[in-house]
Amino acid sequence: MVVTLSDMLRNAARRWPDEPAYAYVSRTLTWAEVDRRVDALAAALQARGVKPGQVVGSLTRDGPVMVELVYAAARIGAVRAGLNYRMAAGEIGTILQHCACSLVYVEDAYASLVPALPGLKVLSAGDGQQDLGQYADDLAHHAGRPVAEVRHEIAQYCYTTGSTGRPKAAVWTHQAIDYAIAHSLMDFGFRHDDVWLHTFPGAGTPIVLAIWNVLKGFKTVVMPGFEPALALDLMQQHGVTRVLLVPTMLNALCEEQKVRPRQVDSVRCITYGSAPTPPALIRRAAATFSNAVFEQVYGATEGCGGFFAKLSAEDHARALSGSEKMLESCGMATPHAIVRVLRDDGTPCEVNEVGEISVQGGFIMQGYLDEPELSANALRHNAYMTGDMGRMDEKGYIYLVDRKQFMIITGGYNVYPIEVENAVSAHPDILEVCVFGVPDTHWGEIVHAAIVQRPGSDLTQEQVLAWSRDRLAKFKIPKSIEFRDALLRGATGKIQKRAERDRYINQLASA
Repeated sequence: MVVTLSDMLRNAARRWPDEPAYAYVSRTLTWAEVDRRVDALAAALQARGVKPGQVVGSLTRDGPVMVELVYAAARIGAVRAGLNYRMAAGEIGTILQHCACSLVYVEDAYASLVPALPGLKVLSAGDGQQDLGQYADDLAHHAGRPVAEVRHEIAQYCYTTGSTGRPKAAVWTHQAIDYAIAHSLMDFGFRHDDVWLHTFPGAGTPIVLAIWNVLKGFKTVVMPGFEPALALDLMQQHGVTRVLLVPTMLNALCEEQKVRPRQVDSVRCITYGSAPTPPALIRRAAATFSNAVFEQVYGATEGCGGFFAKLSAEDHARALSGSEKMLESCGMATPHAIVRVLRDDGTPCEVNEVGEISVQGGFIMQGYLDEPELSANALRHNAYMTGDMGRMDEKGYIYLVDRKQFMIITGGYNVYPIEVENAVSAHPDILEVCVFGVPDTHWGEIVHAAIVQRPGSDLTQEQVLAWSRDRLAKFKIPKSIEFRDALLRGATGKIQKRAERDRYINQLASA
């Protein structure tokens, strides 16, 4: 019998009923209180007709609605799908239709992003933090009512976007999430008395970071969205001991702490990932958070929230003592993962030979929802093939050399150029567009668009941006735009994206 996230919550409520589980903007809830609220929400979902295997979703900032719906869906055998309010309305509509979502709680500020779809119940979640609208009414009306608990193998459809340019849903099982959480917490050395600051948008993969406290019982402080000043205030207020950040967040915290210092001595470990981090930033962060050690992690949506590799605190200490090259590595395989570098035919690469990173372990997704060809391609060679090109040295340290061909990592978000190209090229005055990432000191990379206009048009950059804002999530909108007479092409006429990127970067360097 599968052990679900609901079962884990029941156990936590029995073991630590009166201890703090979640601290939100307005209040702190104990494990027993969370369990009772989840019971009420589960009963409400059943009363509204949600059946086992059906999909329920939330479109809110991080907070009680997002967290409690994960557990409530598990309690009645439903499948949770998170929706990111940073997405455009068209993207959200596509996801809702793709997974046949039956019910979604929506923060009022984002109600305009949800289209009217047959069979979809749209309910208000108020401000998503304190005044919870119909969500609060459901909790109050069904408080104490019995719940017909149902276990279901699938926990979540976690949406990511790939090189096809359309959303795809990684199918996460309860067993895979349990495996990912348990091994990650053990490897990272989490304790029951830790206080975790949740900083990432929990619509997608980071939802695991918001609920992994269920296995150890530590308090999780949930930010509605990352703001450096608020993050430091919460660290001081709650005595935060651990946090996971992307480099842009870490840099922003250092800047804010310089302006108005807080008491952050409680922070004992800072984990970071998603983009390479310059040694200078790590040194600066180490001076800012003087009691903290640092870890870097590497993972993917297809890993159900688990991490494949880690550059440990000891590795960081060695790097900062003179071996800074080590900071270019994403570390060694975690104890619960098998990480190899493979050639196209599936044979293992030699030491330092570049190939595709493959991962095996109990945390790997089942596949992509209704995408048999994409699933088969991702899960070939009896492993999850990440699409990341890299090498492994003689000691087992992994170095990434090309992130999924041309994937752009900007501020911790993954952006695939084809998504942006599809949206921008739909403009009637645009003939061709080539999108690629350009290095940026603040964001890591920014989205750049090289555009060829149709003859006779006089398109401006602002018009392109206005067009993009209506069709793309904010982090996908190009931050720089150039107009070109023609794009570089190969012998077959195909646009040479790598050549275009190299041309532009060289142009910047010589300016």
